[in-house]
Amino acid sequence: MSAHYAVEHRSLYESGAAGASSYPVVVYKHRQTEFRVVVCQVPGPVCHLAMCVPTLCEDHTGKPHTLEHMVFCGSEKHPYLGYIDAVAAHNLGQPMNASTYNDMTLYKYTGLGQEGAANVLPVALDHLMHPLIQDNHFATE
Repeated sequence: MSAHYAVEHRSLYESGAAGASSYPVVVYKHRQTEFRVVVCQVPGPVCHLAMCVPTLCEDHTGKPHTLEHMVFCGSEKHPYLGYIDAVAAHNLGQPMNASTYNDMTLYKYTGLGQEGAANVLPVALDHLMHPLIQDNHFATE
């Protein structure tokens, strides 16, 4: 992690299965934005990313779900529909996916290897923090 992050918490994750191993978990917190990164080191080739964004809404008009879809339409830095999925595929990963809940939206990625996840993460964060929101996208989303 960079100097912008400090270790907030360390623990062990223990699987509920009998005879299962414990895995180290480290929570890093960004010094300015308070964005947290949770790293759980589990052996094996598959790597998962999950980005949780609070999306409370006072009404039931579907704004958080619409925003979920708009995130995948591109970002200011990468203004191309499908760019994030192309990066995921190039790094041996599945297309990004998301689920909207009452209080949050969860963006997910699964792929092979830590290097691929490390390549996808900055693109995913750019899409989340700087989504390209255009009027014509509202018609289809």
